[in-house]
Amino acid sequence: MKYSIFIALVNFIVLAFAYSDLTGTIKLNGKKITLGEINTQEVKQLSIESPKDVLEIKLKSKDIDGKPEQIWISLADAEDEGIISHYVPTVKQSDITATIKASTLPDVLKSKDKLILSIVIADSKSKDNLLRRLVEILPSPDFQATSKYQQKPRIGIQPEIHHIFRGDEQTVNPIIPVAFIGVATTLFLGLLGSWFGFIGTKNLFSTFKTITTTQLLYNVSFLVSLIGFELNFYKYYLGQSIFTTLFYGFILSVPCVYFGVSVLRYLAKNRALGKQ
Repeated sequence: MKYSIFIALVNFIVLAFAYSDLTGTIKLNGKKITLGEINTQEVKQLSIESPKDVLEIKLKSKDIDGKPEQIWISLADAEDEGIISHYVPTVKQSDITATIKASTLPDVLKSKDKLILSIVIADSKSKDNLLRRLVEILPSPDFQATSKYQQKPRIGIQPEIHHIFRGDEQTVNPIIPVAFIGVATTLFLGLLGSWFGFIGTKNLFSTFKTITTTQLLYNVSFLVSLIGFELNFYKYYLGQSIFTTLFYGFILSVPCVYFGVSVLRYLAKNRALGKQ
């Protein structure tokens, strides 16, 4: 464990001297950075102002003569090196050139605050393979605004769920139930009128002379039960709950059936005797 720090330091020094042969210029947005033969490990910065900017890379390496087996230029997020885009440069003898248009950058890179431009040169025939950070690219806020990237939500603490209950269902215009009530009332009055017309006023009142008090009570109770049913349905059309309507209907059905059976029984007896 005590030798690990020493080994890492030695590797860093060796790499620093091994990469000192790369020279050239990098231009962006009218600014130029020159890479000298002496590697100071200082990473300079350039900024992207608009999608029209072009990153021009012109490098020269003494260790290569023609295109090596592996060579690419990468542009990665400074905080997450896994977010990266690779570009293959043009190689002629020892010259390395590449042009990267700002408009062609992936949207995810456009949205970042700092990018790292690096180069990798590797060849199985060469002892001095190269891995070097060239410059830092800083996208401006205006350039970041051109990105359409939207980060996908990750699994984690989610906002509290608030359930919103639906409101009451819309009801029909009040004129419609009033019209139904009017039609029902008209039919009910028409039914009573037809009874009077069929029996006749004289015969109707003459039946009171032969009817008993008990039968009259049953007849009136049966009529009141029918009127109760009518009022119950009227309230339903005016907005009463269906469950309340069924409850009152069940209660009214008991006297209605009871008194109705009694009325029909008395009516059958009177007809058999020829009283009605």
